[in-house]
Amino acid sequence: MKKIVLIANPISGQGKAKKAALLTKEVLDQKNHDVHIEYTKHAGHATTLAQNLSQQYDIVVAVGGDGTVNEVAQGLIESGKTLGIIPTGSGNGLARHLKIPMNTKSAALCIDKEKKTSIDTPTINGKHFFCTAGIGFDAHISHVFSKMSGRGLSNYVKAIFKEYGSHKAGNYTLAYNNQTETDHAFVITVGNAAQYGNEAIITPLASIKDGQLDVTILKKPSLITAMNWGIRLFMGNIHKGPNTKYFSTKKLTIDTTTDEKVVNGHRDGEPDQWSFPLEFSINEGRTLNVIVNSDEI
Repeated sequence: MKKIVLIANPISGQGKAKKAALLTKEVLDQKNHDVHIEYTKHAGHATTLAQNLSQQYDIVVAVGGDGTVNEVAQGLIESGKTLGIIPTGSGNGLARHLKIPMNTKSAALCIDKEKKTSIDTPTINGKHFFCTAGIGFDAHISHVFSKMSGRGLSNYVKAIFKEYGSHKAGNYTLAYNNQTETDHAFVITVGNAAQYGNEAIITPLASIKDGQLDVTILKKPSLITAMNWGIRLFMGNIHKGPNTKYFSTKKLTIDTTTDEKVVNGHRDGEPDQWSFPLEFSINEGRTLNVIVNSDEI
């Protein structure tokens, strides 16, 4: 028997996360675990709950999307306790990378089996991300999407088509692997895991536990090139596409060649804002125990 606490946002997805938490508790109760549910009350509350509850429970489970997972995971770094995930979000990038089922009952049974591994815990300007983070067009879409009334892949696609024509690429100075260069970039995405979510694979060669960050840079495309990227994104080979640069590094510094001081970013599917220079780095020796559903991650 394990002591397990489920952390969920009760209003997320019009109550979807709350329903998933109740069903998960039912499944795990039948497996004779000691299960408790805690509901968040405001942004950032999941991190505080995870920090406090990790002292009492063996497994702390994030019930929600990538934003909830990020908050709970932050609270568990260096705790020695294990993160579980019940995915109920629109993207579920980390859960998909870990091969966790999208079906709630099946995901709950993964927690019962407790197959786990240790994953890297990278940061951007001191803020943790566990899946992907970056700047450019995808970050812009993240900010637009967050203000839309509906969620889901269809609205994300609508935002892409609406905003594509007006978004401009930026000029940046990048420092990595003992070299510095200037790039004109439409998208710069740094991956700990391989995908944004919804099986949109942006850093195909990323391993979540190799101590490296994988970086995909997409240059300003023509319409044909953009369509090529869109296809490759879901085929898992965008790194082989036209106007694309791909590399791995332990640290990446991005600065602007303009007077711009602040930039919109995305971090585990959520919009964020950072000040230049941007410092992406792996935290050596700081890992997180997480439940997975496959040895091949």
